[in-house]
Amino acid sequence: MKPEIGRPESLPPGVRRAVYAVFCWTNRNPRFWRLLGWVLRRWPVLSHLVPFAARRSAVQQVLTRPRSFSSTSHTPNLIAGDYLIGMDPGPRYDADRQLFDAVLSQVRPTLRQAADVEAAARIAGLAGVARHDSFDLIEDYLAWVVYAGIQPAFADAAGDIVGGARNARPDEETTRNYLREIKYVAGHLFAGRLAPLEVRQRAEVGAASLKARAHKGLGRLAAAWPGASGIGRNALLRNTVGLAWVSHPVTAQSGALAFQELLGRPGVYAELRDQAGQLGASVWTDAGFRREVRLHVLELMRFRPIFPLLARDVPRATEFESGARTNPKCPAGGSLTVLSIAASFDTHRMADADRFCPHRRWGSEADMQYMMFGYGDRRCPAREEAVDMITSAFVGLLTLPELTWADRWGARIRYDGPLISRMRLRTLRRA
Repeated sequence: MKPEIGRPESLPPGVRRAVYAVFCWTNRNPRFWRLLGWVLRRWPVLSHLVPFAARRSAVQQVLTRPRSFSSTSHTPNLIAGDYLIGMDPGPRYDADRQLFDAVLSQVRPTLRQAADVEAAARIAGLAGVARHDSFDLIEDYLAWVVYAGIQPAFADAAGDIVGGARNARPDEETTRNYLREIKYVAGHLFAGRLAPLEVRQRAEVGAASLKARAHKGLGRLAAAWPGASGIGRNALLRNTVGLAWVSHPVTAQSGALAFQELLGRPGVYAELRDQAGQLGASVWTDAGFRREVRLHVLELMRFRPIFPLLARDVPRATEFESGARTNPKCPAGGSLTVLSIAASFDTHRMADADRFCPHRRWGSEADMQYMMFGYGDRRCPAREEAVDMITSAFVGLLTLPELTWADRWGARIRYDGPLISRMRLRTLRRA
């Protein structure tokens, strides 16, 4: 999830903070990675000096060669314990993936409905607020839509995990505390060993609390999840914790990034709002409009992905494709950075990749539409559900009067490391 820069944990505190600040800045500015990818594709010989995979074919090959490019690079990021995204192929990965797919298949029909219901309810409450005051896109809206969309996966154990009374829905303040804790854990996902000590300590506290919460729900989950009763308590805990802290913060942050990109494209935003206005109350049930919004969400995420780059450990000496006459070498014990965002904009494979086009006919390049979710076996197994939840949230936002930033240019978005911590919006007040 990060660029490998030697051994950052051994750097002096001041230098480490500077490296962390640069890393956070680059992740907030995806154009930087797109430009770097273009440079490396244009002059591939530079890949011998800068070990970044930037071509789409190179990214695909790296992500499908786990023995040469290992997911163990994520280990410093997984402060709450091992999970699918940090495992290399093998029996443990296969068992966990089988459980995850079975749970997802069981609850898939209810996820979108739950997200729609929550989005509609939250929008009804925000409609008046946005006219007279500002609201926070994540804290007041996206966090709750995604939370509602994910809860069916935890069945009757949801209240136990969040901290509410048994068989009762937790109150909003209790839920806010839970969402804050898993956000801290997820924040470490992006930075890993680059994170300053205080960031790691905060994540460790959140991870310990999440594990304690998950323990309370294991009995119910073992009974509710298909095949869970035979996998062992540790495996069940690992999957419960992982599903909680990966699914929610990553999806909510992805939605915020996509809406940030939409606000930067006022013509696109106005067109979608016009369509929503024409549909009126049927905006939630119109399949054509939902498909339209979904295509826009995917394209917005392509331009502003939550993970513009990935890291891979190199357990044995190998090389990767760069387009140069000779491939760059990857020494054993080193690492390679994968520019997944560059792969989505590889004009060698798609001439108009730099153009914003939700209705592009992908043809043989269809995999590029989902490149922000990884590739091959390393692609997010819940990508469709994540896009669905963000789509539900966008449908609701498009029913509001035109939104704009609530704060001045320099303070529009506040960050907590690489994550967005505050993004306040209000209705555009016309003269």
